[in-house]
Formats: sequence, C-alpha cells, structure tokens
Amino acid sequence: MDDDQGQLLADRYQLTSLLGQGGMGAVWRAYDQQLGRDVAVKELRLPEHLNAEERANWMARLDREARAAARLKHPGIVTVHDRITGADGRPWIVMELVTGGSLEDLLRQQGPLSPQRVADIGRQVAAALSAAHRTGITHRDIKPANILLEDGRAVLTDFGIAALEGDATLTATGLIMGTPAFMAPEQVRGHPATAASDLWSLGATLYTAVEGHPPFAGSAPSAVLVAVVTEAPAPAVRAGPLTSTLEGLLRKEPAGRLTMQQLQAQLDQVADAPPTPGALPGNPAYWPTAPAQPPATPPAGPEPRPGAAAGTPAAVRRRRIFRWGALITAVVLAAVTFSILASDTGNYEKNLEVAEAMGHPVSFTVDSKSRVHGERARVVYVGGPVDGEPSSAQWADMASWLEAGPGIRSAGVPTADPDCMSKEIGCIWGVDREDGYPEPTILSAKTEMRDGELVLEIEVGSWGE
Repeated sequence: MDDDQGQLLADRYQLTSLLGQGGMGAVWRAYDQQLGRDVAVKELRLPEHLNAEERANWMARLDREARAAARLKHPGIVTVHDRITGADGRPWIVMELVTGGSLEDLLRQQGPLSPQRVADIGRQVAAALSAAHRTGITHRDIKPANILLEDGRAVLTDFGIAALEGDATLTATGLIMGTPAFMAPEQVRGHPATAASDLWSLGATLYTAVEGHPPFAGSAPSAVLVAVVTEAPAPAVRAGPLTSTLEGLLRKEPAGRLTMQQLQAQLDQVADAPPTPGALPGNPAYWPTAPAQPPATPPAGPEPRPGAAAGTPAAVRRRRIFRWGALITAVVLAAVTFSILASDTGNYEKNLEVAEAMGHPVSFTVDSKSRVHGERARVVYVGGPVDGEPSSAQWADMASWLEAGPGIRSAGVPTADPDCMSKEIGCIWGVDREDGYPEPTILSAKTEMRDGELVLEIEVGSWGE
C-alpha cells in the first residue's frame, strides 16, 4: 500500500514516507499539520483471506498496543499520541518519531557491540520494562527490532502482543505469539508470559547484541523453538564481563532467573566499567546508529538532504569506518590501506614463523602457505565440508583463534553482510589490533567457501610506524 503516501488521516496527519513494514503492519513518517511536528504512524495491514473474526482480532490487538503504550510514561518507552481510524475503517496509531534505527539495524551495519555498550542499552530497556511491569503490562516480544536507538537513548516499542493485566487474551488456544529466537521456554510451552519471560527475552537480545547472533539457532522456526526449550545457549565468546548476566537471564526456569533488581545492578556495573581492550567508545553520544531520517516537511516541497556536523554520531561513524570492517566500503578501504601501510621491516620468513606458531583453529588444518604483497605470509586453513553458512560453533572457534593471535585485541564476526559467504570476496573479519604493536601479526582475515569446503585465510605481517 505504498500509494498511501500523501494520504491525510483525521484531517491532520499527512503521510510523507514509509519507514518500515512487516507482515501485518507498516510504520509511516507523517507530518502533524495542527502541531507542526513529525510523528510516526503505525498502520494495520490485513491480508484479504482473513475472515471477519480474524480481522476483528487483529484490530483489537492494535488497540491493545495503543492502550498498553499509552498507559506508560517513561523515556525508554515510545510515546503514543493518538489512535485514529482511516476512511476504510482501518485503525492507526500515532506515536513519537524516533529518528535513529533499531538495535537490529545497528547490528546489521556494525556487527557485535562491546559489553559496555550492550550493558548500557540493556539497563535502559530494563528500566522501561520495570515501569511496564509495575503497571501490570508484560511486553512479550522483546527483540533487537523492537529497541530503537536515538543519540544514546534506547526506546522500547511495539506492544502489539503485550499482555495487559485484567484484559481477556486475544490469542487463540494453542497459538504461540512472539519471535522464536527470543521467546522464553515457558512461552514456547504455551504457558502465560510473565515479567520473568520478558527478562529472558531481554537476555536473548543482549546476547545477540554482544555475540552477533542469537543464543539458539535452527534450520527452521520449529527447530529454534525446540532448542529454546531443550538446549543450552551457545557459549558466549565475546561477552566478557557480561557473561554471568546473560547466563542468569537465560535460565530455563523462570524462578531461577535474575530479578529485575539484580539485573539492573549487574548492568550498571558493566556499563560503568572501563572499556574492554579493543572496544568501541562507551559514550552513547558516539554510538553509530542507522542513518537518521531527515526532518519531515509538508509534502508540497522536496526534503533537504541532511548533513552531519563534526562530532555528531554520523560524523563519528564515518571516522570509524575501518574498525568493524564487514561492510563492503570498509573492505575496499582496508585493502587500499593494507597495501600502503604494510611495513617491509620484517622479512617473509619471520612473518611465516609467527603464522606457524599460531597453529590453527579447532577442526581446521593448514592447506597452503604463500608469500604475498612483498613480505607478508598468507596461510589458508580448511575446516571441512560446509553447506552455506558456518555453524555458530565454527564462527566461535574461528573468533577465539583469531583473538589469541599476537597483538590482537578482538576479532569481530562478520555479520553485517548476511550473504557474504555466497560472494566472491567472502566474509571479511573486523580484526582489531593493539595500537603500535611492532611485531608481525594478523593484518587481515576472511572466511569463505571454496569447492564446498569452509576456508579461513589470513595474512601475517608488520605494520609501519
């Protein structure tokens, strides 16, 4: 329904651009002509095949979202301004416009985040959940896509399947509502969601933010649901000081999970600690977010292209383009930088000796060694047959091995481009080295599939002063 653009709702809200859409809804940027401000408007989109009862159920669910969020007044919860009905009878929710992207967008662009940054996002969301729980509202769908980021502020949104204390349920018997990778075990079993269920989902969300992938995986949603109920989460390899908090949230039994008070105390401790080696700045003002939407104007004129002043998140993001080099532009820049900065002070034999001393990742064997770009040693490791994406265990093994290399602070799993394994260039790792490290070390690393085999390729050399 992209032709809704320009539509005027309730003689007041003019739709200016589509911000996002899912299976049953869409969110528009709109201009409030009465108050002269930008707002976000959520539209309910119903498939034609639904019967009258099903349509009424979904409309009631949108009403529930409006009422749930409208009950709450908290800086970490998106503000609902109005609930209106379109000319065709469809309901719409008018909300505050949060101009940054979601946590999901940030992870797609930047890859895994540092424990300190994740803890600060987590404590803001925990404070918002605490406010909701005190009023008898359980969110039931905490996930990265439902956490918006704006200049260091984390905002919880989408109360579409929230459980309101005292309301009759809108969910049909036996129907599970939620997102499989972030659902608590009791929700999967069909039991009522509680505040402890939200804490599980928050734990799965924070795990995803710091590790770069959800704690449970499967080839289909049903397999993920089985894993949530029966398996332990994949071991965290990047969480560092956040590890015990994640373990405390992801306990199968609700009674065994951290309480909200315990969670907030632990997140405060991690968020306020000095950054771990190789981490990006912990100051929320410097967090990169999805590109901010330009200020909306009435549709009569074109929207100006936004600029980014020095010191703004967008400007800082440009200065940080290499650190997590999974984006294609960063890959190109890194390739140029490598050719300019690689030092010839060490010889090939020394570089190869360092590479050989590193051994090889778990389940990998050395396939070849060669001299490239003057003095560098290139080593190729083969990890056996692979069909598409490596498993989470294989990613973890490669990350742990790379991070054990001399002078290496961290190795970011290349998650920014989900299709990188199918591309000729492969998946480029974000290898973060110690500043000024003078000895031979890993200058670049990539993972790809060659002739059906999983391959990890590194180049070892020295950086110039």
